[in-house]
Amino acid sequence: MSNKKEPDQKTYYLPIYMSIGLSVGLAIGAALDAIPVGMCIGLAVGVFVGAMMDRQNNHKDDDNKK
Repeated sequence: MSNKKEPDQKTYYLPIYMSIGLSVGLAIGAALDAIPVGMCIGLAVGVFVGAMMDRQNNHKDDDNKK
């Protein structure tokens, strides 16, 4: 018998949305002939959305533990 605690299964959205934002920003930047600007804007939007999703997920986990 093992007395080990199982690690919390949490999802982390930040890297997922960073990748999606970077990809979309690259595509938009290529279409507008401004790849660096598109990548920066896409990455910033991805970081913002991912951080908000992580924060929302953590608040749900905290509420469930109470």
